[in-house]
Amino acid sequence: ERMAIIESTSEGKPFVDFEVEGKKLSDYVGKGQVVLVDFWASWCGPCRAEIPNIKKVYEQYKGQGLVVVGVPTSDRPEDTLKAVEEDSIPFPQLMGSERQAIGARTYGVRGIPHLVLFGADGTILARGIRGEAVATAVAEALK
Repeated sequence: ERMAIIESTSEGKPFVDFEVEGKKLSDYVGKGQVVLVDFWASWCGPCRAEIPNIKKVYEQYKGQGLVVVGVPTSDRPEDTLKAVEEDSIPFPQLMGSERQAIGARTYGVRGIPHLVLFGADGTILARGIRGEAVATAVAEALK
């Protein structure tokens, strides 16, 4: 089953929607903008270490058609909100009122942080990018 999920959400495939308490991934993806989705958690050291890089890319490209959305994974909402405040995360979080993993399950994410880049038409352009690869992939997607 996991292999089928990975295949259906691999690069070049159309995005697969999911919903968290009335908020959907499709509220952002497939709307004519490039979207970077960050699957993360407040308790995850590598996730928190990646946040400054994501913020830098967001600030650099937000006026050129980039949207960034966080998807907290297996995290308590109050801990997510505290991390958002502590790290001054400027982009929205697709989260509910309880711990959740629906987004991570939908995309077969087994380890976080896990970033997925979607093209303006909703096609998955890249998965598992981090560090400098994020800026490179975003710049390419916005060309």
